[in-house]
Amino acid sequence: MATPPPTDGEVDVDEGLSLPTDAFVEILLRLPPSCRLWARLVCRHWRDVIDARTPRIPPPKVLAFFTSNKSASVYVVDDLERGRGRQVWRVSAKERRIRRVAAVGTCNGLLCLCDEDKPGGAIALLNPATGKKLRVPPLPVSYRGLYGYAEAYTFGFVPETGKYKLLHLPCRGNSTGGFSVLQAFTLGDAAWRDVAVVAPGDSCRLHAGVVSVGGAAYWVTKGMVDRVVSFDLRDERVAFDAALPVGTGGQGSRCQLVEFHGRLGLAVTAYRTEKTELWVLGDDGRQRWSKRYSVRVEGVGHRLAAPHFAHGGEYVLTVQSEGWEKRHLHSHRMRDAGRRLLSSEVRSVRIEEPGTAVASFKEPGCLRTFAYVETTEPLSVYKV
Repeated sequence: MATPPPTDGEVDVDEGLSLPTDAFVEILLRLPPSCRLWARLVCRHWRDVIDARTPRIPPPKVLAFFTSNKSASVYVVDDLERGRGRQVWRVSAKERRIRRVAAVGTCNGLLCLCDEDKPGGAIALLNPATGKKLRVPPLPVSYRGLYGYAEAYTFGFVPETGKYKLLHLPCRGNSTGGFSVLQAFTLGDAAWRDVAVVAPGDSCRLHAGVVSVGGAAYWVTKGMVDRVVSFDLRDERVAFDAALPVGTGGQGSRCQLVEFHGRLGLAVTAYRTEKTELWVLGDDGRQRWSKRYSVRVEGVGHRLAAPHFAHGGEYVLTVQSEGWEKRHLHSHRMRDAGRRLLSSEVRSVRIEEPGTAVASFKEPGCLRTFAYVETTEPLSVYKV
């Protein structure tokens, strides 16, 4: 028998504090979908109220961000199977008066952009669903000379507080160099803050990416053993560090941090091969790496999209270059789509066909993909 929707009674929201269920629902309805998603994890009663009394949280879609010296545009893919994508935002170089803009990342439907005309370039947030933008205060002057490209930033969300945060890692443009202080910015504040950091390693490998997942930011350091650092966005401290999987951090491979179903992933591609392995941190409930995917692309002139290449356990995304003129994003439905992996199982994927084109761009440039949930959350509430 189905459980009836909660309609009355009270809900415990804190020790010694309770609210009528109807009042609790009114609060929930004013939260963005991402906050309700995290609130479901508090307890069974919260989950039942959220599932029965609030709108269903839609599954994420794919957002493709393309940038070149001439333009930048955002596509949202509504149907990976049929190749239905739509352009939701575009700006030309003349309109934006800068040569190149790059995507830092997405969070709860908001897209973080960086002006890459010069180091320390301006940061802005964009809501592709509404077209509204919010400019973030610039970095302190001392960090604008040799630092500040998009790869040195990450954009994250703290579920416990509902706050958005930006981090800047002051690594030099050659993607090396250690640091003992990073810069943090909380959306709604007036300026960036310096935060002391004690991390292993003697340099930061920016080419591996800086990724925010589940209230933490991650980056890779290089030392005697290459390690990934976990930085807690709420407490603003290093929470732990973990060695990279054995054999993945050497000169014979290229590593890229990615987000994989709400966890940190590491995509490892061996040089001069077309094979990529995906490792996931903490997938076994411990702070250990587990290999989950082995993907081989053969004979189609594609490469895996990044940082989001495996979508919903059903699709793999690839990027095709057509000479020096075009870029195409393709989806490939896996043969065993929809089947849950066993705890120790590695999903083997071989891509030998072009797949389905879901977005195309008429000029050469950089194409990045992200998981995306549309939101109408206004950015104006964060203006100082």
